[in-house]
Amino acid sequence: MTEFIDPTPNNPIDAARFLSFLDLTAVLTVLEGFYCESWRHRHPPEAMLRLVALYKLKRFRFLTELWKLLDDETLKLLGFRWKPSYKTVWHWLNVRLGPEGLETVHSALMKAMNEALEIQGVSLGLKVAGDASPIQAMPRDKEARYNGYYKEVCYLVHRLICSTTNLTLSCAVTPGNVDETYMMVVLLVKALLLGVFPNETGFDNGYASPWSYALLGLTTIKPFIGFRKNAKSNWRGKPKTLRLRFKKMVKAGVLKADRLKALGLNPDPDENNIEKILSGLTIAGQYEYVGAYYRNLSLDEFRRDKRGWIKLYVSMRNVIEGSNGHQKDWLDLDNLRVKGLQNARLHTALSMLSEALFAYTRAQNGVLKGLTSTAYLK
Repeated sequence: MTEFIDPTPNNPIDAARFLSFLDLTAVLTVLEGFYCESWRHRHPPEAMLRLVALYKLKRFRFLTELWKLLDDETLKLLGFRWKPSYKTVWHWLNVRLGPEGLETVHSALMKAMNEALEIQGVSLGLKVAGDASPIQAMPRDKEARYNGYYKEVCYLVHRLICSTTNLTLSCAVTPGNVDETYMMVVLLVKALLLGVFPNETGFDNGYASPWSYALLGLTTIKPFIGFRKNAKSNWRGKPKTLRLRFKKMVKAGVLKADRLKALGLNPDPDENNIEKILSGLTIAGQYEYVGAYYRNLSLDEFRRDKRGWIKLYVSMRNVIEGSNGHQKDWLDLDNLRVKGLQNARLHTALSMLSEALFAYTRAQNGVLKGLTSTAYLK
């Protein structure tokens, strides 16, 4: 087998040749799961996955461009025995996998990536950052919505990335008018399911919500969420208010004595420390109060060390903004040529998966710097 060559400014590498170094054994079971029986696939599923990654890494506008590229040498590099028909390629991408399938493969790939990086002493996702980026919709797309901040009809791509490796851990696509405040929970839960447990996370103020602060606080993830100018402490998060709320939940029967006893909590709020009060309020579904407490803690820290806090926050924000720009420049993330939310999800999932496949190839071959930089493929 040819020795691995990493693409550099002075030595750009053909994308098909680069993908020939990719070992997909770790996700093969997931790929074969899209068939009724493993023997039914006429073409190796790992070759088909390399093929659709090539489509995105080559920045082709249409699948027909990809299919015409498939000469004997390219097919061999990707792992095919013979050339698939155009219909087969289209069906595999749009029907057999679709956006849900691509997202499933991406999750499996990130688990494999986590293991590969751990072996090389790199921890994935200890620091994470999240953001939303618009992708402009086609004219008269009935499922897209106008976003007042970006002043365009668009879809929003919400992403959570590892601030160390730039890898996208999880993402979600919504119409442009969806409130970002509840999307942090979605992104973080997806990351936790991958076995990624962050210590710190950075989001802009658009994602600030009681739900977000409650999730971060209860999972001991340190929040760096931007504050608005002249931000004030929330009265709901003050210890005295929390104890009164706990007492009210007990009196209303929401927190029953037997249930509290089983959890090691006392019905009398004065007999519990603040952590136990927060646990009880979480059980009672009082996320606004729990979230307000953790927001107040973060605001207090911000006030004590404003310069240090902002430095950490800005560093995480810069990483994800740079990642957004890179994906738009080199993966055509904002160049949506089809209508409908499902197609926007497919377009986005393919971009994320292709970047992850590129990074996994590098990690497998011992390259850890600039894992996601696809600029030097040709």
